[in-house]
Amino acid sequence: MLAHKAEDEGIAFNASLALPGPLYAVFERRADGVDLDTETYDKVVNSFRVGAHAGIGDILNSISAKGITFSVENFLDIYAEIGIKTTSLENDINNFSEDDTQANVIAGIRFGNSNAWEGKIFADFSKETEIAYFKCAEGDVCTQEVSFILNDEKDRKFGAEAVFNMSKHSAVNFKVISSDVLDSSFEIGFRFTF
Repeated sequence: MLAHKAEDEGIAFNASLALPGPLYAVFERRADGVDLDTETYDKVVNSFRVGAHAGIGDILNSISAKGITFSVENFLDIYAEIGIKTTSLENDINNFSEDDTQANVIAGIRFGNSNAWEGKIFADFSKETEIAYFKCAEGDVCTQEVSFILNDEKDRKFGAEAVFNMSKHSAVNFKVISSDVLDSSFEIGFRFTF
């Protein structure tokens, strides 16, 4: 389980479960405050993904060229996760509440030592739900002040994460994520392993 807080933004929880073979399941819950001029909205994102990973040595095994064979060690893992992401936006002042669901795909590489430092470089592809002021045509009377929109293009997030394993059951992580749709973020977290 991983809990981390984005600076001045919110909190997230992450849990993973090993499945048979190279498979695993991941559940994430993120709660953020979204400021839209003078109003604040609560944004909760739940994600569930099933992933698979394999060592680079298991994939390539050995490389042969002109009669010379090289054995490839497992110095990094390649992984991919696919699942769904639900987004809920709420505002208690004007009773605004909307939910949305999108597909979510994450892929990347992991490297390092589970007894010391580990690293991860990844890409996250999914549509993002945003909130914006509703635009009325000139001369029309509008009763709706805000709108809940699904961005038409997939958001491409690219990130890097460093994990320092303090003991067999605890670690500290640092994560940086850039996004085409949302603001870039920096996260600091603490991990418990059971």
